[in-house]
Amino acid sequence: MSEELPVDEVIEALEDYQQRTISIYQQHADDPEQCIKALVRLHLYWTEEDPDRARMVSRYRGEVMAGPGRERLSTSNAAYFQQSKEWMEAARSSGEMPSVSFNVLHALVFAPTQELAKHWLGGRLKKNPTEYAERMGAAAWAGILAAGEEK
Repeated sequence: MSEELPVDEVIEALEDYQQRTISIYQQHADDPEQCIKALVRLHLYWTEEDPDRARMVSRYRGEVMAGPGRERLSTSNAAYFQQSKEWMEAARSSGEMPSVSFNVLHALVFAPTQELAKHWLGGRLKKNPTEYAERMGAAAWAGILAAGEEK
């Protein structure tokens, strides 16, 4: 007997995460460094806040996107990524953040937090993820500065 895919639960969790991210963009519209650090904190807090939800999203996101949730998740993702890119463009245009591609910024901010969260969810990390938030946020910002194009 196959396990039922939790389509609505995965999409609702992702949409909640996206809305929280957009809120951070709005709260830190004029301070890209603080925004990046807040994004790192958000990801780690979001994982720690509800580990079962984080595991569910990690496990089923691809299947939901490839199957019955594709249309809704594609629409939600498009709106989310548009807002993300608008924030990035404003941060770059203001001169407060170096020019980096969206994909590079996303990798510098979220790949390390996702890896840390995965270790914690798997029981391989003894401290809570949020205990690393300050240092990881500083590292993400340093990575963006290092990856920025020279003017």
